[in-house]
Amino acid sequence: MSTEAAAVAAPAPTGAAPADRREASELGLREILREDFRRHYGSLAHPGLHVLAVYRLGQWRRTRRQPLRAVVTVAYKVLNNLVIRNLYGAELSEKARLGRRVHIGHHQAILVPPYCEIGDDCTLRHNLTIGYAGGSASPQDVARIGRRVELAPGVRLLGAITIGDDARIGPGSIVMTDVPAGSTVFAAPARVMRPPVR
Repeated sequence: MSTEAAAVAAPAPTGAAPADRREASELGLREILREDFRRHYGSLAHPGLHVLAVYRLGQWRRTRRQPLRAVVTVAYKVLNNLVIRNLYGAELSEKARLGRRVHIGHHQAILVPPYCEIGDDCTLRHNLTIGYAGGSASPQDVARIGRRVELAPGVRLLGAITIGDDARIGPGSIVMTDVPAGSTVFAAPARVMRPPVR
């Protein structure tokens, strides 16, 4: 198991799912930002909240008419390119589809490409890469992530894979196959090398 992580069945979390099943696209900008704010510990200073707020603004502007859309587009492009990408080190494509109450625990080195789908109540941590299968950037070649999935630091999700609801992906895992709902994925354990005898 040098490059692929292993999946082991684990019980699903016992927490009850939220009763409100509306899609993120069905909520107004203010309502979804309020949810994101609560999910990030109610802190306006949390960088993960800033990353999501700019993403949500990019999504919201696509539903507006001109000239408001043009004005918001300029603000979105400036914030996304100068602050989110260059200062925070996060690339979260406006063409990705994020659910509600997504939590970005640590914001550095996150890549979420176009067409990626991430469900409600997921947690993303630093050094996360979601990549395409091969060189094409199409909806069929990128990961789909279910609800309540936890992605630890250093995770790589590569190709057209599906991560089931309530899955947990451990640190440093490289995942290139589907992960069943409720499973835990972990990378190969570290080996301890004895010091040379002198």
